[in-house]
Amino acid sequence: MPTTRRSFLKTSAAVAVPALIGLRPSVRAQSAREGKLGVALCGLGGFSKQSIAPELPSAKNVWFAGAITGDTAKGREWAKQYGFPEKNIWSYADMARLADAKDIAIVHVVTPNNLHAPHTIAAAKAGKHVMVEKPMATSSAQCEQMIAAAKSAGVRLGVSYRLHWEPHHVQAAAQLAGGAVGSLANGSYEFSWGYAGFLADPERRKTIKLWLLDQKLTGGGALFDTGVYPIQAACMMTGKVPVAARGFASTRHKDLFPAGVEETMSFELTFADGFQALCRASYSGSFHQCTTYGPKGVVEILPGLPAGSVFGQSSNGKPNPKRLVVNRKDIPADDTLQLGAMLDAFAQAITAGTPFKADGAMGLRDIRIVEAVYASVAQGGKSVSIKP
Repeated sequence: MPTTRRSFLKTSAAVAVPALIGLRPSVRAQSAREGKLGVALCGLGGFSKQSIAPELPSAKNVWFAGAITGDTAKGREWAKQYGFPEKNIWSYADMARLADAKDIAIVHVVTPNNLHAPHTIAAAKAGKHVMVEKPMATSSAQCEQMIAAAKSAGVRLGVSYRLHWEPHHVQAAAQLAGGAVGSLANGSYEFSWGYAGFLADPERRKTIKLWLLDQKLTGGGALFDTGVYPIQAACMMTGKVPVAARGFASTRHKDLFPAGVEETMSFELTFADGFQALCRASYSGSFHQCTTYGPKGVVEILPGLPAGSVFGQSSNGKPNPKRLVVNRKDIPADDTLQLGAMLDAFAQAITAGTPFKADGAMGLRDIRIVEAVYASVAQGGKSVSIKP
């Protein structure tokens, strides 16, 4: 993983190495960043540390320009490690000062779910484009406020749905749209992981984020954590939006999960043409599935080797391996750094004034689906219409 300014410059694809030889460090940094948009990470937790920050040096259109954090000392450590100036460290309370930071164009919000809305709105009011992690917020009302704030400030709002730039998922959707399995019939989509096992083990419990157990921070349980991925998969693979949802929640380990934080959410999404998506998000064990069926066959995304996952992101700057299988035949696709590619696409859309596919409207759509699932659970599994 690149950890110094020198290695940052070495990996930058925007500048030819010979052109930098002999320049002072400050001049090299300025040259390497020319034409790129500066990104400030809002939140320096595990996801920023393990996945986003290690990918930024690989990006062609953005550079790691600053940080917003509740720990100034940590901010200084990151500035030294990644080569951004210490003047570009802000606290959450003084995000309004971002308005004076000319070298910051994008704020990437990576804080707990219930803070996505206030941090997005603060960044937008400071005149910065915003990329926000999933889920977009903990309610559709918050999503609408975020969209309104971005529109009022004249900035772009994106949601970190990185799989729209992941080659296996992109090719899977293209194969389905091209008729690889005929008229789409149904699909099975799941993102579950063994959080319960970590919580039950005192030593492993020390290594994981416990804020997921606080409904006020998360909005709910497994559905708000990983359930957005099955929703995204169902919509991306079909190219359509569901019209109704049914949800069924359960919690086996009531000693580990408080009320309002479900351990497992199984849900059904139905589409206007009759397509049915069976989905699940659970903390009971690790299992991923992205399988779409039709009368002519099946399109699957599978974990790659030696240790990949269907929906997983990169870790420490290394791609997460995946496989695409169409009607039992492996289709080659690259394993890429998804977050770097997504931020590059966001920067390109900002610079060119073109649409960004994973925008605030898409994030709002998904939270409305989440709300319909929870409403169904509250009504004993009754089918609930999804607000368009």
